[in-house]
Amino acid sequence: MDPQGQSHDPVQLDLDAVTRRLVRPTFLTSLTPSRLPSQAASDASLSPPHQSPSKAHSHLQQHRPSHLHKISLTFEDVLEQADLVAPLIQEPSVDGGPCAVEKRVRDTLDAHFLGARAAFASDIDKKTSTIMASADRNFQPFAHGHHDLVLAVDFNYFGTRMVTASSDHRLKVWDKKDDAWSLVESWKAHDAEIVDVKWNGPFMGEVIGSIGEDGRCKLWQEDVTEVPQSGSRFKLITNMGSRTNAPFVSLDFKNIMQETWLALITRDGLLLIYEPVDQSSLNEWSELAHRWVCGDNPPGRHEEVGFKVAFHKEKLPCWTAIMAGLDRKSLGLAVAAMNTVTIFRTDRSKRFWPVAKLEGARQIIRDIAWANGSMRGYDVIATASKDGAIRIYELSTPRSDKVAASSSSTAADVASVSSPARHASNQPSGIGKGLASTSKVVDPAQDNEQSPGRIKQEVKLVDELTNHHGAVWRVAFSQMGDLLVSTGDDASIRTWKKAVNGHWAEYAEIETAREN
Repeated sequence: MDPQGQSHDPVQLDLDAVTRRLVRPTFLTSLTPSRLPSQAASDASLSPPHQSPSKAHSHLQQHRPSHLHKISLTFEDVLEQADLVAPLIQEPSVDGGPCAVEKRVRDTLDAHFLGARAAFASDIDKKTSTIMASADRNFQPFAHGHHDLVLAVDFNYFGTRMVTASSDHRLKVWDKKDDAWSLVESWKAHDAEIVDVKWNGPFMGEVIGSIGEDGRCKLWQEDVTEVPQSGSRFKLITNMGSRTNAPFVSLDFKNIMQETWLALITRDGLLLIYEPVDQSSLNEWSELAHRWVCGDNPPGRHEEVGFKVAFHKEKLPCWTAIMAGLDRKSLGLAVAAMNTVTIFRTDRSKRFWPVAKLEGARQIIRDIAWANGSMRGYDVIATASKDGAIRIYELSTPRSDKVAASSSSTAADVASVSSPARHASNQPSGIGKGLASTSKVVDPAQDNEQSPGRIKQEVKLVDELTNHHGAVWRVAFSQMGDLLVSTGDDASIRTWKKAVNGHWAEYAEIETAREN
């Protein structure tokens, strides 16, 4: 409510606008079937003029369709009952003035619309309860068989296979058969707890990437000639170590048909992006770019960190970005560094540059998710934070922007590839120093003529969801990008859906805690 007592509820404002239109006597007296909505204008749906109010109401109840369409039919019912409102206009007021008449008409119409709104809210509550009850019936504990905590889970491209990673140093691969998961393989993958695991795309065979507290990133490829559960069905094809001796904390793959890229980030904030030396094989990789994401303020050794990498998985960027000059094969990468997310793009030379920053989190960010749907014209990105909030951002490309150099403000905000202010323990030497000199992350202040394919983008925080009673750990969008699923310390899985007014609202909740 504003200081003058006016409501800012968008639904109520729309209803009030219709009410103001309907209270005009000239509109009501000239109302004919031809002026009604096409779905409501029929001889069967209109009340005959000679019917009494009680009969007209009974007629409407008999011809009222499904309960799910109550919100639209209530609006039509108001129009159909215009002959019931007309006598109120013809009836003289007690004080002889028009104000009392208009008030009675307004009260009558308001009652109908407020009733429609209540019915609509009731419908939503009933459908949500049904979904929750159905989901709760289908939600069952999964006996994973690990000897310690499961720290990461990932599904393959088709959703038919699952890999689990645990503190017991083991990976397990499962196949879905008849609504149940059967174990395919279990093996010791690292010499320490495994903190993240990902499936690669489906075009290079069945490949899994894993990272552990032992400071290694390993890629495993399935050998279908080996017997399941033999311990040797998944072969180690790549074994990379951290350059800074700090373990990796997040990894992700990006695929465009048979091309693959790999992103890694270490506990001290070093972002590394790799591509295969030969795209037909994932056995050998070369560094494409690297960058310190915390600048001159690396986290302390005993400080809790929040680092995460997430590629935009769709084949093409948004069409508005392509029209503005972005390369059709540009890579999009979201990198969380403590409580800030930086969005990187690649130009036509496959050089990364920062295009936007997602801010607003008050504590570290635990997860990032991109929503599919490039044809909507803008990107939707969600973050999960320790402060208990899910924040949803829209990343858009201004229509008037053409390929242009990055702004001077961005240039001032972005550090060079290897900051000289880094402490000595994190400075690469030897082979690492040689690799650092080949990095393709360039100064964003370069002229766009030297870096074709760069565009300007704008970011907007559109929602901050705080229904979780505690820190939020994971967020993920549905395949179509219209549903968002989250989980957190409150032991619940919550589903969110974008409402008509553009905001995201909770759609369902499943309590995952089970009594022993």
